[in-house]
Parts: sequence; C-alpha cells; structure tokens
Amino acid sequence: MRLNVDLSDLTVVIPTVSRPAFVIRQFEYWRELTAQVVILDGAKQPIDIPVELLSYNIRYIHSGARFNERLATAGGFVNTRYCALLPDDEFYLPSGARAAIDRLEEDSAVIGCVGRCLYFFVDQGRFLVRDAYRDWLAFPSSARSVKDRLDADLPPVKTHKAQFAIMRSNHWKTMFESSYRQFFSCGYTYERFLNLQRSVLGRTEILEDLLWMRSMENPPISSVNVPRVDGHDFVSWARNPKFDSEVIRFRQIALEIIESGGVESKEAQAFEERFFVGGVHRQASKAARNSRKLSRRLGNVALTHSPKTLRLLAKRLVPARWLRFTGWEGYDLETICVSLQARGTRFCRAELERVRELSLALDRVIPAKGCD
Repeated sequence: MRLNVDLSDLTVVIPTVSRPAFVIRQFEYWRELTAQVVILDGAKQPIDIPVELLSYNIRYIHSGARFNERLATAGGFVNTRYCALLPDDEFYLPSGARAAIDRLEEDSAVIGCVGRCLYFFVDQGRFLVRDAYRDWLAFPSSARSVKDRLDADLPPVKTHKAQFAIMRSNHWKTMFESSYRQFFSCGYTYERFLNLQRSVLGRTEILEDLLWMRSMENPPISSVNVPRVDGHDFVSWARNPKFDSEVIRFRQIALEIIESGGVESKEAQAFEERFFVGGVHRQASKAARNSRKLSRRLGNVALTHSPKTLRLLAKRLVPARWLRFTGWEGYDLETICVSLQARGTRFCRAELERVRELSLALDRVIPAKGCD
C-alpha cells in the first residue's frame, strides 16, 4: 500500500533506545514515503536493520548518547524546510503532515502546526483507536506579540502542546537546542521548555486534519537518562530539596527564554513565576483530580493492592478489561471514521489502514502481556 503524498521537504526525527522491533516498523513505514527520517539510537548496541528495509530517505544513527544530548544536537541532521519530532512507536499520517506544511507555506506568521490525534493499541488481535486531545486550545487570534502569546499559554490558562508539531526547521532547531541542552533529573522538564520557547518564537495552530497516531503499546520510557517515575515526575522533582540546584537552573533557563523574546526584566520574572510555580500547581491539581477519579472507580482496596497495575493504565501491559474498567475504551476503525467525519476532521482511510496493518503485524511478533 503506497501512499502518494510528497513530503520531501519534511524531516522526521525519531529518538529511540532498546526498542528494535519498533524501529524496524518505522523503516517499514517511512521507506514508502518521501520524508527524510533521522533515527537517533541511544542504546548500547546498534540495531541490525534488515538490508531489504534500507532506504535512501532514512538515516539510522547509533551514538549511545544520552536522550537530551541526542535531541539538542538533532538539528545538525536537518536539511529540509520543515521538521518534527516523533516517538519510535508512533506515526505521522502523510495527508496530515502535508496539510500542516501547506498551511505553513500559506502563512509566514505561523511557525508550526499540530493536527488531530488518535490513540491506538492492539488488544487480542484487534486494532483499536480513540480520539485524543480534543481539549487542546488554540492561541487567540489576537495573540500576536510575545507577551500576548505567553499570557495565553502560561498558567492559569494553557494552549496546545508544541512538542509534536510540524515546525519550520529554523524554529525547531532553536527550540530543541535550547530545551535539551542540559540534563535534568525529570524527563518532563524538556517539553515544558519546548512549549515556552514556541510561545516566544511565534504562533502555532491546530488544524482539523488527522496528523498524529499516538501509541498506547508501551509504557513511557523511564531510565537514568530520562527519569519519569519514582519521584522524578515534574511535581515531585520540583518540590524535592535534593534537586534544588536543578530547579534553580531550570528556572534560570526559562527566564532566559522569555527574555530572548524582548520581554523586559520585571515582566519576564512575572511570566517565569507563572511558568514554574503555576505549572507545578496545575500539574499537582491535575494529578489529584486523576487520582480521585481512579479511586472512585477502583476503590481503596484495589489502590492498595495493585499499585504497579494502576501506574500502567492504558498501556500494553494492561489487558482490555482494565481499560474498560477505568473508562478508557478503544473503538474499531469504522466507528472512529464515522466519528471523525461527524467532527469535520479530514483524514485518509488508507493511511489508517496502513498503521493498522503494521501494528497488527508487530503485535503478532510481540504479543501483548498480561498484568503481573
């Protein structure tokens, strides 16, 4: 199934570590398209890519470097006008990516575009999807200055994320170089910098085109290089005296990013306060709400006796019965296509079928695991 959409002016950067089967799936997907793809592998040993999957448009670079170092220097591999980040188990849909590029070519004031998103996973041989991020908010049309955009994006309000936007490459490079240049003991710090830097650089938009297929096949990677759990979530990290020096550095970088947009010192400090203090408060409130919702569904006994299971909700390690019990349910393609059409979201059914085909094929190689 070849999808004839010209993406030769796009580079997709895919960081990976220790997930060779998913990297090979990326080769299978992107070798049929014209986008330039750069896969940056931080594993100790390189992946043996089958010769028949090698393609002129895909570069596999094994460096073994730390996650933040790979992304801080990724711009050096980008020679196209547009660029985007993609996790190793996920997909961009060609028609959505092309729509984003067309919009960027149409309006020079827009620096990046996100599209609509579907979660996907495979359960007992069924490819299931679910609508995602419908609550994302766009920048107001009146938000034209740096201060306007910061005011629209920082707590207590919030706009859509920019981490997985199709961006103009010069802005993408600036965002990733400044956001990933230093290591932090919390893997969630970097995306906060990305969103902040985006607001300083310019306006991004949400398109009513299906662009991003977000995988629920794997738990988020958490390692010494990208710590995310066991006290390394954003709120725990920010409040732990052990990381005080990192927090000070984090806040200083944030202030520098804001001031780089020409915001005067006093106003910049007020924006930084909203960025950090407001961000911690908002994330803590969100975690508390999620915990209360989960408690109502599972009850105190389940919460006490299965903490590992609860941490891995809606991931590959959790069977469908847990997903349904917690309110997370997937739908078949026919159902979701009807829903997308009703919402006015543009999509290509053949592209969804291709993702389905590759996901089912990989699931047969790596069958879903049950809870333990």
